[in-house]
Amino acid sequence: MSIQKKIVLLTTLWLIGILLAVNVTVYFAFLRITTQNEKDLFMNRVHTLLEKADPADLISGKSTELLQSYLPDQGMIRLLDKEGKVVQTVQNDSDLLPLKTETIKHSETEVYYRGESAVLLVRVPIHSGSDTIGSIEMAEKLDPLEDNIRILISILALSSLGAIGLSLIGGVYLSRWILRPISGMVRTMEQIEKSLAFHRIPLSEGSKDELGALAATFNRMIDRLEGNFVRQQQFVSDASHELKTPLTIIEGYANMLRRWGLKDEAKGKEAVESIHSEAVRMKQMTQQLLDLASSEQERFLKVENVELVTVCEQTARLLSKTHRREIEVISSSEEITAEVDASTVNQLLLILLDNAIKYSKDKIELNVSEKTDPVSGKHGVEIRVKDYGIGIPQEELSRVFERFYRVDSSRHRKTGGTGLGLAIAKNMIRHHGGTIDLASEVNAGTEVIVFIPSL
Repeated sequence: MSIQKKIVLLTTLWLIGILLAVNVTVYFAFLRITTQNEKDLFMNRVHTLLEKADPADLISGKSTELLQSYLPDQGMIRLLDKEGKVVQTVQNDSDLLPLKTETIKHSETEVYYRGESAVLLVRVPIHSGSDTIGSIEMAEKLDPLEDNIRILISILALSSLGAIGLSLIGGVYLSRWILRPISGMVRTMEQIEKSLAFHRIPLSEGSKDELGALAATFNRMIDRLEGNFVRQQQFVSDASHELKTPLTIIEGYANMLRRWGLKDEAKGKEAVESIHSEAVRMKQMTQQLLDLASSEQERFLKVENVELVTVCEQTARLLSKTHRREIEVISSSEEITAEVDASTVNQLLLILLDNAIKYSKDKIELNVSEKTDPVSGKHGVEIRVKDYGIGIPQEELSRVFERFYRVDSSRHRKTGGTGLGLAIAKNMIRHHGGTIDLASEVNAGTEVIVFIPSL
């Protein structure tokens, strides 16, 4: 069953339940109120009769004309002595004569049902001084009341049927209106499935309800999927291009070896060195591709108290010896402890310092300090890596975190860069909830600013 039919069915059943409860309540309320009104009217009528008649005359049967004047339509007036024997009866409907007589001490009313008719009977004692000398009974068929009840039932039934019909019609249009964004979403998904192209759901202005939020969320999801799809295609294309170059070089030198390398020792040595160099470069690129894929996945951070000044000094000392470069570590205090993932911080330092070494020849400054982010209010550590190298043009700063992006391909070829380091670093910082920014000037140097909040 479709959602539209379920909405129409459930709303109609709910309305039927409400109407049934309301109709039953109205019916019994009307029956009780009208019956009580009839009882009060009859009781007042009997008391008025007793006020105008002499009790002794009533019991002796001398007030026939008075009784006739108070006789209801389809009714009966019956006088009883104190023993309960019938003294006099005035009636215009013989069906009321079989009603049972009773001796009473207090006024009372009672409703009898004879066949399909209801009969209202009022009994009132007749007093003479302080003595009870008999009683009077007045009865009437409640046919007008029955007619009114039948009319009420007809009105309630017709109005309920009309309400149910209108509910069905309204439910159909309401369900269509409610499900219109969902139907549009389904059509959009079908278009995406058939064409393998990304489409969005058109949003109406001022649509701020839950369905509008659902459509907006769907569009944002499509934007992210399209962005990921484009990046994936770009990644595959860039990776293929990057791997194609060393493979072509390796193939060329292998052919040269096959032709002349075994006879010409110099050419053979050149070919072997080039093949080895490109193989090492391919190995590094493959490892960075694996690191990039790993950094893009959500991962568990092992948070611990880390003394960052020592970590920075150890990393700087290692790279300084390896590359024979001066790396100066500057800290705001002798010890800076923060709750971070030690492996993330260490790998981040290696990436940033390696980039600084590749694209500069002068000394490199590594600055570490404690900081509170003014936007989020989080406390953490700020790491700055500054070099005085070739720098980056301002128009290129927004793209340096893209995978395989190179400001100058020829210079990267010389340094062996693949354009993946900053992309990996950005993902690492993202997992840690931090930020990474660049400040650079051509031929003046570059400064990478990283903020890592304590977790």
